[in-house]
Amino acid sequence: MQEPSSIPELLQAICARYGTVHRFCRRHKGRLNRSTVYMVLAGTYPGSKAAQALRIAEALGLAQGQEARVLAAIKGVACARCSVKARPCGRCDELFKAQAAAALHAMPKGQ
Repeated sequence: MQEPSSIPELLQAICARYGTVHRFCRRHKGRLNRSTVYMVLAGTYPGSKAAQALRIAEALGLAQGQEARVLAAIKGVACARCSVKARPCGRCDELFKAQAAAALHAMPKGQ
């Protein structure tokens, strides 16, 4: 998927899918900080705007993040070796998400 090239495109995508920024933030509580989202969209975020914009795009499904790629790799290998007949069953998704987060936490930034 193609990621948005600017903040106005992010705002437009949020409003198209969720109606309001507030509703978007509520749906992604725990993944994104509400004040950070508002500051990035307003252009007043003091840190890395590009990194935060990428996180917002990932939450919108506009960009596949590193965590999603690691999760897909873990799930692909594990499900291929699983004895459950009905695949994909989703039984182990929480475990796979935790493993992907732990793997990313263990890797140095930038890899």
